[in-house]
Amino acid sequence: MSNKKAQERPAINLPFEIIFSILTRLPVKSLLRFESVSKSWNAILSEQKFKKAQLDQSKALGREKLMLQRITGHVQFRDLESCPEFSLMEEQLFPRFQCAEILCSCDGLILLKGFKDYKEYVLWNPSTREYRVLESCPYLNGCPKACGLCYDSNLDEYKVILMCGSFSVVYSSNKSCWTKKTSFPCPAQLFNNRCSEGISTGGCVFWSLNWSLINQYVDSSTSFIIYLDVKSDEVKKLSVPEFVGANGFFGLSSLKGCLCLYGGTYHYKELDIWTMEQDGWKWLMNVCNLPNICIRFVQDRKPLWRGKNGEILFHGQWNQQLFIYYPKTKQFVTVHSVADISEDSKNAMALICLDSSYF
Repeated sequence: MSNKKAQERPAINLPFEIIFSILTRLPVKSLLRFESVSKSWNAILSEQKFKKAQLDQSKALGREKLMLQRITGHVQFRDLESCPEFSLMEEQLFPRFQCAEILCSCDGLILLKGFKDYKEYVLWNPSTREYRVLESCPYLNGCPKACGLCYDSNLDEYKVILMCGSFSVVYSSNKSCWTKKTSFPCPAQLFNNRCSEGISTGGCVFWSLNWSLINQYVDSSTSFIIYLDVKSDEVKKLSVPEFVGANGFFGLSSLKGCLCLYGGTYHYKELDIWTMEQDGWKWLMNVCNLPNICIRFVQDRKPLWRGKNGEILFHGQWNQQLFIYYPKTKQFVTVHSVADISEDSKNAMALICLDSSYF
């Protein structure tokens, strides 16, 4: 077709709803480029309504990437679809901080704090590279014992929670302020030395606490699951499922947006994985041939991601290695050392980050 005929061909004007729907299915990297296509597209992509719809599509499509921390001030993002190679997608510097500590994540947002600092916190969306410095918290006098980040759909805002022993503080992104809460349903000494990461899913933040972290004594009656009730901003206690058993040891994570409980009898070399569905806990799979007993495995290794064929990616926090468990062959395969990828094995952190333009 000649250039003249191409120019004479009438432009196709798609309805707004179709353009909107197509754009919500695109990755953020493409959307950032398309902002300069036209004023009308820029207006669409800038709306909070669109960003929320794109976030929902990313969740539905499972558009996730592996995020690896480098204490040198870099983070790397790896393509999970290229498993087991995990090819490099991009690298970024931490915003605001030369050195930062990654605390937790929710909907593609990351909560950061200054390295060896407890006064300054930042909310960061690495997909869009936007960030917000949170107001200084007047109630903190040391590093928090635990942290969490969640979305309150009733108020359309994100909330940060920090637990500080006998009390907790909650940050409202709409009001840009901290509120102190004194109710606390469990002993503060159950938290480990590092700021324990809360698992964000379903508009709540969950933490698992086991006595064995302190004195190696395992008893489900003295183990806890606690969560933040976003309606009241209170920390509450959740009953430990009966299937954990009297000698059960467990941890919490998130798989495909669902709360995941993994564990078993502490001295066995196998564990079960359960996910929280709308009608309660649902058994997902049995993981056998553990390299060590269940209690040691759960303390060290955390499930991060579930692939299309049911494989589970684990992150070993002590030796900083990534493992994939293949349920068909019942085998673990070391796919990468985080030290090889990040060059900072002692301070590396691995998490799954959702591709989102919402902030």
